[in-house]
Amino acid sequence: MKRIDLGAVAVLTLLTLTAGCASLSNLEPPELTLVQVVPVEVTVFETTLDVQLRIANPNPDPITFEGASFKLTLDERKIGRGMTPETVTIDRFATEVVNLTFHVSNASVLLRIQEILESKTVSYGVSGKLYVKLGTGTRKLKVQNTGQIDLNQPPTDPLPELPEG
Repeated sequence: MKRIDLGAVAVLTLLTLTAGCASLSNLEPPELTLVQVVPVEVTVFETTLDVQLRIANPNPDPITFEGASFKLTLDERKIGRGMTPETVTIDRFATEVVNLTFHVSNASVLLRIQEILESKTVSYGVSGKLYVKLGTGTRKLKVQNTGQIDLNQPPTDPLPELPEG
């Protein structure tokens, strides 16, 4: 009968766990950008949005996440949330567009309308957590993107005018 050295098992377990933490700490955080927001359904209390987020992996190794959760903010105040249970792999030095459904509280938005109109600018943000499976556990990778829209600027025409003739 073979005898198991508990000290060796403990050291191997510790090394495995440490390697998992080290590999996550060496990752450059993924980059997040808002691609598109489309209203799908509006009720008295809630608006449902189809949101596309681009997640970029600036690392030399692929990243696989098994689920993610995001929050949407206006002027640094949470107005809605979106989640996905999907498993997504982003190849090395590549991007993936993730489609999500966000549920936005109409009351949260309405309470900010007057402030936004008075300030003539609105800041927005999307932040979230990607749940990455490493070794024996799951780790959270935080991602975020913020921006600002100047309501005083007229929208730019994305297409230049063609010369006549």
